[in-house]
Amino acid sequence: MLYVVYVMSSSIVLMPLFLLRPLHASNIRLAALFLNPVMSLFGIKYRIENAQVLDKVGPCVIVANHQSSIDFIGMMQLWPKHVRYCTILAKKELFWAFPFGFTAWLAGLEYVDRKNRKQATETMGPLTRKVQNESLRLWVFPEGTRNMNETFLPFKTGAFRLAIEAQVPIVPVVFSSYKSIYNADTATNSFYWRRGYVTIRCLEPIDTKGMTIENDLKTLIGNTEKVMINAYKRIRTTPNDKKEN
Repeated sequence: MLYVVYVMSSSIVLMPLFLLRPLHASNIRLAALFLNPVMSLFGIKYRIENAQVLDKVGPCVIVANHQSSIDFIGMMQLWPKHVRYCTILAKKELFWAFPFGFTAWLAGLEYVDRKNRKQATETMGPLTRKVQNESLRLWVFPEGTRNMNETFLPFKTGAFRLAIEAQVPIVPVVFSSYKSIYNADTATNSFYWRRGYVTIRCLEPIDTKGMTIENDLKTLIGNTEKVMINAYKRIRTTPNDKKEN
């Protein structure tokens, strides 16, 4: 796929630049500025709604639904202006997708070993302190894996634990369904990629001040999941060959 080739090739080009300031989260913003002009040629355009919440909020945990690897295009659309100083939490296996995984690590991406609870805890502790002390934002896909179903997978607890421990807000971000413009189902050997408009809606921050993991974790996850699902049902993706209402 041309998209995969482009992302991998760009990783090679960006790698030397990131070596000048390795492991710094600002490198992701640099990547967005480099990648966005060309990514528009892939035919997916984005309507970004309510982005002012990202402009106003400080350190936070951003949680988003995760449908496909092309989520990366939408994320980069948000980065230069609205997300800025932010890192991404990703599964450790992605590191071995060379050269992208290594370049992403140099860009400041944080990898977590979800299969090893002890190592995951060791990763999340320093990350919590970074969010608190460096005004860092953290982007997490709480479903933990790609999912193009009409319902979300159960949210994993890590992002919400970190938000409570750091006492920073959760900011939900919802991508509209890709189904009308994109599919890559290897099980059914079904693939299509059409030009269209994807809506990205930033929802109001959910405050965690005064919350504790023991008393509030489940409620926080439940409330976040509810507002995201409601938004997902209301927003939509529009192929270029259809007129909007």
